[in-house]
Amino acid sequence: MKLEKQPLEKFLKDPAPHIAAVLIFGPDEGMVHERAGLISRAILGDGNDPFRLSELTGDDIKADPARLIDEARAIAMMGGRRVVRVTRVSDTHEGAFASLLADQKDGAQCLTVIEAGDIGGKSSLKRLFENASNAGAIACYRDEAAALPALITQHLKAAGLEIDRDAVAYLAANLGGDRGITRAELDKLVLYMGPMLQGGGKKVSLEDAMANVGDLAAIGQDDLCAAIGLGDLKGLERQIERNLAETNEISLIRSVARHFMRLHQVAGRVAGGEGLESAMTGLRPPVFWKAAEGFKNQCRRWNVESIGQALLRLTEIEAEAMRQHQFADTLTRRGLMEIAAMARR
Repeated sequence: MKLEKQPLEKFLKDPAPHIAAVLIFGPDEGMVHERAGLISRAILGDGNDPFRLSELTGDDIKADPARLIDEARAIAMMGGRRVVRVTRVSDTHEGAFASLLADQKDGAQCLTVIEAGDIGGKSSLKRLFENASNAGAIACYRDEAAALPALITQHLKAAGLEIDRDAVAYLAANLGGDRGITRAELDKLVLYMGPMLQGGGKKVSLEDAMANVGDLAAIGQDDLCAAIGLGDLKGLERQIERNLAETNEISLIRSVARHFMRLHQVAGRVAGGEGLESAMTGLRPPVFWKAAEGFKNQCRRWNVESIGQALLRLTEIEAEAMRQHQFADTLTRRGLMEIAAMARR
């Protein structure tokens, strides 16, 4: 069965005893690993009792298919529910997991936690876990813009830090490609802020956030967005190669869309009679000072109408890439080139 929203939150804290195995999959590998860890700790606690935890890989199962069921049937020496964690699996392991679920139909003293990558919407392994009554399927997609501010605020609050609204907006715009990387960058920010002040926490300012999260892959995405906005086709070709090696296509398209929304905001103010400098000053988060001149040049190339056309095309590209997952790379490259060509016109 699918585990989403409230059932998911409950399951992460208290895995249901009738669930024999749970598949955690999706393009956000950091989130996949984080949720697998949460589920395991919910059963095992913070200790690493070797009699209650077994770890396998997809290669281990291929080499010895019977081992998966043997590990799931094993009983902990000191009692308690066991966990078997399996990593690096794909649709080729469907038969082994189908056998496991059939074997554990009447309940189990073990929960098998499986970590898979971006196996796709038509995955037979995904369907197996969604349709089985004693299994769970958890999708891990990259953090959406709407969810990121809460994640950022909660992570910093746990470290005793408050954060300015502008700083949250900046971090949300520059993080989110991978949950693990997001948390690592926030931990780096916590270290930068130093130990808590006596009697209360420090407050993260926009300047603090920009000083720490200015050298991520997001800067590479800024270079990509600038190449599109300026109609630099050769530069865009290089940036697409660099970014797609590190970033999911959908995440990249949405990053470009956010950039064009900022251009649209400035273009609307300029169309209303406001000066370009003044219109840019109102952006939150502000344009990074090193990129300000390039942003101005982009604003001079685009008007409200042409930006609207670009945003519409980006929506179409994203929909096409999600429908035809296997061609997402090609569709993204072609679509971004088309938008860059609009800047040249």
